[in-house]
Amino acid sequence: MIKITLAGVNHKTAPVEIRERIAYPKESLSSAVQALARQDSVLECLLLSTCNRVEILTITSNIHPSPDFFTDFLSKTHPALTSVPLRPHLYYKTDSEAVEHLFQVTASLDSMVVGEPQITGQVKESFEICRKENSVGPYLNQIFQRAVSSAKRVRSETAISHLPVSISYAACQLARKIFQDMSNKSVLLLGGGEMAQLTARHMKKMGVRSLTLMTRDPAKGEPLAAEYEATYAPMSRLDDILSEADMVVCSTGAETYLLTVPIMESAMERRGYRPLFLIDIAVPRNIDPEISRLSNTFLYNIDDLRSVVLSNQKEREMETFAAKEIVRQEVAQFEKWRAERSAVPLIQALRQHTEEIRLAELDRFSRTLDTLPDEARKQVLLLTQSLMNKMLHPTYQTLRNSSNIDEAWEWITRCYGLPPEILSRNGSHEDTSPKEREGKSVLDSPLSDLPLPGEQTC
Repeated sequence: MIKITLAGVNHKTAPVEIRERIAYPKESLSSAVQALARQDSVLECLLLSTCNRVEILTITSNIHPSPDFFTDFLSKTHPALTSVPLRPHLYYKTDSEAVEHLFQVTASLDSMVVGEPQITGQVKESFEICRKENSVGPYLNQIFQRAVSSAKRVRSETAISHLPVSISYAACQLARKIFQDMSNKSVLLLGGGEMAQLTARHMKKMGVRSLTLMTRDPAKGEPLAAEYEATYAPMSRLDDILSEADMVVCSTGAETYLLTVPIMESAMERRGYRPLFLIDIAVPRNIDPEISRLSNTFLYNIDDLRSVVLSNQKEREMETFAAKEIVRQEVAQFEKWRAERSAVPLIQALRQHTEEIRLAELDRFSRTLDTLPDEARKQVLLLTQSLMNKMLHPTYQTLRNSSNIDEAWEWITRCYGLPPEILSRNGSHEDTSPKEREGKSVLDSPLSDLPLPGEQTC
């Protein structure tokens, strides 16, 4: 029986100091997926890494990987984590609970900001990376398709995503609370990614006096600055811009601090120790937390925005009940698909067993049958087939609708006396290991494509 297991760490279970240490940069995600797919027990796998979570979903046969399997993997792929106890921060879910969690994540019901749209795109991106690494098979493909379907239904059938609330929006709301009037303020925005662009858009709506966009790559930064009516500045001008800005917002993919204590000490001296507000919404963080010790520097990170986020999403909470009901419906549909798919080998084994019995009985009466005219003998053969199919049809339907296929296996083998060699010949599960799938399509195979036994009911 196929087992689905999910484990992870997110903004609810671990502070940013832990999350930034286990995050996988985009350039290393593929190698991490490869390492996970090579684990002996793993048939399919998905690895999701965002600023607020790292989650691992595995498809295995017969046994769920233990929580230690996941903490060991995270530690091995992050050598600096050897001294950090991950288990207290890890959540662990299996089968339908694991699927429901991923559906809620994809629909942004588990985000720090409920309803924010970025997470759906991040799940799609992670899935595509895993697909390219050949770690996706029929089960993960089905889970992914239904997770995206849930997210689309939540967006279209509820108002949960119609309100302008996001981490970027929360950062801008914090800026408004600090300064009250933004029309005479100068803001430096470090970064050109999606979060940075959302921040730029909100800042312009708030009417900031000047917005400076700074990136490492001018080819990317200059067009973005023009799009948001901002001024572009290269990183070489960081010291000059810091001496002039009222606020700095950081959101880059850098793995090291861009703003360090020496840089800020020099900047504060040049600005005459005029107050400077810094908001770091990047994971890993872009601003050294020690900067908060400097006089007249006020630093906020992504966790500090939690209270702002909570106050801005109250209106969305009324929609979460309807959204979760949509997710539950999609999970139920997936579980129905999973039960049907899991029942196929057992139905095949049962059909083969009963067919062998039927043929053996016909052989036992072969002398009598041989005395019959050809047409009468054909009718007898059809009659035995029809009787067998009519008697087994309710069993087939029960197996397809079974919520516990493991119990069904035990019940069927006892009731019908299926010999072990028939079960092993048909297989107790579909082997979807990456090695076996190499070179094959990862598109989902619907149940209708599987070799289900015929069910004549003449």
